[in-house]
Amino acid sequence: MSSYDPWQTTFYFSLLSNAVSGQFLTIKLGDRIDFPALLKEAAAEAQATLTTQLKQDFAGAILENNTANPPPLGANDWTTVWGPQVFVIPPEFHSINWLTHSVKCNATNAMAVVFSPSLQRYIVAIAATNFVSAYDWLIEDFNVKSVVAWEGALQAWAGNKNATSPSSKIPCISSATNTGITNLLAMTDTVITHQSLIDFLASVDSSGCTLTFTGHSLAGALSPTLAMAAFDPTAGLLKNSTWTVEQAQAYPTAGATPGNGPFAQLFNGAGFGGSNGTQPWQLWNTDLYNYLDIVPRAWNKELLTALPPIYKAYYDDLTVLDATIKVALADAALGELVAGPYTSINRAGLNGETSADAANEFAYQYTVTIDNNMSAATATELMTLPQAAQSTQSPTDKTDISWPSQLLFQHTKAYSELILGEGPTPSKSGNG
Repeated sequence: MSSYDPWQTTFYFSLLSNAVSGQFLTIKLGDRIDFPALLKEAAAEAQATLTTQLKQDFAGAILENNTANPPPLGANDWTTVWGPQVFVIPPEFHSINWLTHSVKCNATNAMAVVFSPSLQRYIVAIAATNFVSAYDWLIEDFNVKSVVAWEGALQAWAGNKNATSPSSKIPCISSATNTGITNLLAMTDTVITHQSLIDFLASVDSSGCTLTFTGHSLAGALSPTLAMAAFDPTAGLLKNSTWTVEQAQAYPTAGATPGNGPFAQLFNGAGFGGSNGTQPWQLWNTDLYNYLDIVPRAWNKELLTALPPIYKAYYDDLTVLDATIKVALADAALGELVAGPYTSINRAGLNGETSADAANEFAYQYTVTIDNNMSAATATELMTLPQAAQSTQSPTDKTDISWPSQLLFQHTKAYSELILGEGPTPSKSGNG
């Protein structure tokens, strides 16, 4: 395997930060009747367990890279220097299983910092929406009915009182984004440094180094916002450190819009560094999107309503999708009454946007043959038409997938192909 370029390496660590997403941990509760305390203890236990798992995932991936020749990630001296750390919100009282006296917990947020001395690169990798976390969906993604003044958010993150009211004339972010950043900044690394992210970054020797903030989906909104929080020209959280804004860049993918027009202008004009390349994915400080993905279209009415007509060429009944978009826009409109329209930061597409392009980018399910060196087996795999034509796994039984499955594919696996150039992997085992 050839080495990834700097953008691909960044995206790899972005994906790796999601390694513990999708898990439920069943935690037994104690015998006391102080249920708020018991739920906090359950969250702490789950947080420690998931953090240990994520630590092992990062260690294994980095070891594999560092011992390969050539190293896929561009250098053989990558190491984790902060975290990885998982944050788990305490579960709700109504989630207690009274028969087993237990609760189920999952990761709310996760983050890590990796460093390569030879490349002099720090990368802050932030996990995307955990698809099994109701909190992520409802609080950190879709809570766009209300907004927070950017100046006030910075005041609160610095430990002071938020004394600024939001309006359309000043930078504002959604309450969803504000909650996500607040959670990230409150996290303390329990693995290596026992510091917050900002305290750690302020403590390192930044001379000659770059600092990249990256994340996908939810973290596609959080990563540029966190970069802006660190390097805001008047109240940046790293203002007293040796870092400069020219050393930093963001690499968000599939991110929804975090704030209003003045916030987008603030980010776009902040002066973040990084030289762009010639490939579609080789852009810093730009929200990169797949044309068939719904998430990076939020919360813009024109962009959101333009997606169903594309899908209707392949799916007959999109009533639920249309209704979901209407609800999303209605929620966003409430925030826009205060702060003006949600406005994306700089954005750029990773793929073509014609009907012919769409025909080659929609995924289908195939049955493929897998040679495991002992016997042949079959599995099902999601592939585009060009991928199926080029596959060496003899794909057969082409089957349409549902539109929700298509949306999920376009929001997740499609980005690995568009950025890393990696084809699909079997989605489930079959016979053999």
